[in-house]
Amino acid sequence: MLRVTVLIVCGLWFAGGSIAQEDGWVELFDGQSLDGWTQRGGKASYTVEDQQIVGTTVPNTPNSFLCTKQHYGNFVLQLEFKVHPELNSGVQIRSNSLPEYNNGRVHGYQVEIDPSDRAWSAGIYDEGRRGWLFNLTQNDDARYAFQQDQWNKLLIIAIGDRIRTWLNGVPAADLTDDMTASGFIALQVHGVGGRQDPISVRWRNIRLRQVGDDEQVVPESQSIDIGPEKNIVNDTARVEKVADGFRFVEGPAMGPDHRIYFSDIPNERIHVFNPADSQTAIYRQPSGRSNGLMWTPNDSLVACEGGNRRVTRQFQGGSLQVIADKFEGKKLNSPNDLAIDSVGGLYFSDPRYGNRDDMELEIGGVYYVNRQRKLSRVIDDLVRPNGLVLAPDYKTLYVADAGDAKIWKYQIASPGKLAGKQLYAEIGSDGMTIDRHGNVYCTWQQSVHVFNEDGNRIAAIEIPERPANVTFGGTDGRTLYVTARTSLYRIETNVVGARTVPSTRITGDLQWTR
Repeated sequence: MLRVTVLIVCGLWFAGGSIAQEDGWVELFDGQSLDGWTQRGGKASYTVEDQQIVGTTVPNTPNSFLCTKQHYGNFVLQLEFKVHPELNSGVQIRSNSLPEYNNGRVHGYQVEIDPSDRAWSAGIYDEGRRGWLFNLTQNDDARYAFQQDQWNKLLIIAIGDRIRTWLNGVPAADLTDDMTASGFIALQVHGVGGRQDPISVRWRNIRLRQVGDDEQVVPESQSIDIGPEKNIVNDTARVEKVADGFRFVEGPAMGPDHRIYFSDIPNERIHVFNPADSQTAIYRQPSGRSNGLMWTPNDSLVACEGGNRRVTRQFQGGSLQVIADKFEGKKLNSPNDLAIDSVGGLYFSDPRYGNRDDMELEIGGVYYVNRQRKLSRVIDDLVRPNGLVLAPDYKTLYVADAGDAKIWKYQIASPGKLAGKQLYAEIGSDGMTIDRHGNVYCTWQQSVHVFNEDGNRIAAIEIPERPANVTFGGTDGRTLYVTARTSLYRIETNVVGARTVPSTRITGDLQWTR
C-alpha cells in the first residue's frame, strides 16, 4: 500500500508573514479580508477565520467560486487546503466568466481537490467545458500523497501551454493544452444538492509569482531507485520475527503512518506494529474476525470481516461503514482478501472455509464494488478464490485459487470488467503482494514465492512458520512483512513495493532559469 511522507520544500513553503516584493511573490490573500476577490456562480458562504478562507456549502445551489479580480497567465501558485472528507472542491486557474459563454458560467482549468476513494487531488479538470483532462489513474504516488483531515500543500506551475501540479511535494499532473492562456484564480465550493448540514473546505497561505514567457521553473527533485528486477534479496538477508503470541495472523497492510496493521482472526483483533519502537498494540477489537486489510488513498482502513460476512471501512475517527454485505439479497460467504483500484473501486474474494451450513450463496466468487457502492460478481468459476493483487498499472488482476492450487491473471478491460483469463502459476497462495517491477509475491506452503510478470519463479523466501499473507512496508518501501501463523516477520529486500513510496519528490528549492 502506497504511503507518502509529507515533504517540506525548502524556501518554498513558509508559515505566514509577507514576502519581499523584490522576490516577485505576492500574497493573493492577506489573511484578514477577501479584498481582491469576488464571488461567482452559486451562493456558498466564504468567510475568513484564523487567517484562512473558509468555503461552506449551502443547499440547493450550483458550484460556487471565489475569484481573484486580477487575471494571470504564466505563474507559480502555492497554497494549502484542508477539506471535509465528503466535499469535492478545487482551485480554478486561467478561468473566465464571460456573458457570451453559458450566461457567464465559470469555466476553465481546475486543479482538483478530491477526498474520495478515487483520490484525484491535483489532477486537472476542465470546469464547464471538456471534463477531465489529466486524471490520476496512473499516478498512485500522487493519489496516496493526499492527507485526509490535514493540511495539504499544492504547487501549480503554469507556463505557456504546460500546466504541472504537485501535491505535498509529489508530482501529480503534467498537462499540455493551449485552450486558455490566462484568467482568474478561483476557489471552488462544489454544490451538494439538497444536503442541509454545512460542510467546509479551507485555504491558506495563497501566494503567486508571475513568470516571464522565457522563464522555466524546475523544482529540485529526487527519484527513487526501485532496485533490481531479479535479485530480490541478498544472500545475507535474514528473516526476522518482530511480533508473536497470536493465534492466526493475516492481512498485513502498511498505514499512512508507516505502521503495519494485521489481523489476528480467532482473537477478533486488528493489531498494529510500529517499526519505530518495535511495539505492537491492539488497534481494533472486536474485528468481525477480519482477514484481509488495506488502506485507501484517503486514509481509511478497509477490512474483509470474514466472521461478520461483510466488507467495511473504518474512518480515522473510528466510525465504521459497511461497503458490502449482500449480493442479490443473499449474505456474502466470508470476505477474505481485497485489492483497491485507481478509480475508487475495490475487488474482494468471498470463499468459505470451515462449516458451510449457513451459506446463502452457492458460489465462492470475486466481486467488484464501484465508488457508487454498486456490487457485481466478476469471477464465478474458481473453487476457493483467496488472495488478490493488482498490477502496478492496474491493467491486470491476479487471483489465487487456494482450492485448486493455481493463480490466474485477468486483463482489466474497464473497472469491474475482466477479460482474458490466463494461468499464471501452479500454486494456490493465500495472500499476495507486488513490487514496482510487477513481480508477484505469493504465500504457499513454507515460503514466499516470487514470480515475474511471465509467471516464472525467480525467488523463494523460506519463513520459520507457514506464511499466510505478505505486504511491503518501510519508509523506503523495501521491507517485506509476512504474517505466518502465530507471528509477524520481516525481511529487507533490494526492491521497492508497488504503492509504498513516491517515485519522485521535491527535495529543495525551485530553480528559475531563462
